[in-house]
Amino acid sequence: MLRKRPRWYELAPEAVLAIGLTAFFVDETDAATSAFKSGRALLLMAVGAVVWLGARVAAAYILPWRFARLALFAVGASAVLAVVVLPAYDDETVVETFPASSLSSSPTTTAPTVAVPAPAAVTETTLAATSSPMRIRVGRFDGIDHRASGTVSVYRQADGRYVIGLEDFDIQPGPDYDLYVVPGADRESRDSGTRLDDLRGNKGTQFYEVPPNVDLSVGTWSVLVWCQTFGVPVANATPV
Repeated sequence: MLRKRPRWYELAPEAVLAIGLTAFFVDETDAATSAFKSGRALLLMAVGAVVWLGARVAAAYILPWRFARLALFAVGASAVLAVVVLPAYDDETVVETFPASSLSSSPTTTAPTVAVPAPAAVTETTLAATSSPMRIRVGRFDGIDHRASGTVSVYRQADGRYVIGLEDFDIQPGPDYDLYVVPGADRESRDSGTRLDDLRGNKGTQFYEVPPNVDLSVGTWSVLVWCQTFGVPVANATPV
């Protein structure tokens, strides 16, 4: 049997959790509702709800102290808000220079000498004649149920490898973002894509090296920011 019946103040964690999630839904409606498009996010929500209710029932039997139960679920509510809500307001700006190791003939150079001809004008002869990275494609970041802006560039280096540049970009923050290159235009799924790295920040200018087996000069490619926690796309670009 129950040791002690719950008092009204023991439901304070649920009230705080409900207020926080509702405020997030009102303030960031698109980002909040994007979770309902993801099977992973729906599963996480369902498991979380079951675990919470189960813990409530178990705590009523196991913990005879009301304030111990209150403290336990206050910690749980804080953890949920820390994972779901707070990352959406945690901006991190990272400003990088072009990878120095990629500048084969100018080790003291901190940024590439960027040529921006039409893609058709970039030839093997042109690339072989310069040791500086050349921008061969460029596109604009667009948000997918999230705010996003900025430029995505594809650079080809003298050794034939590629670097993705996210330049002067600003993406709505969130938990555990990864960067992918995915075959096709305007892709919103990471299927068949190649993961480049964790996104180092949601603002600034950053550069990501592409594995040598990925040839971004052939066909159409999307650069995709993907939220691993909830399994949803955040932003993409199709450099042309």
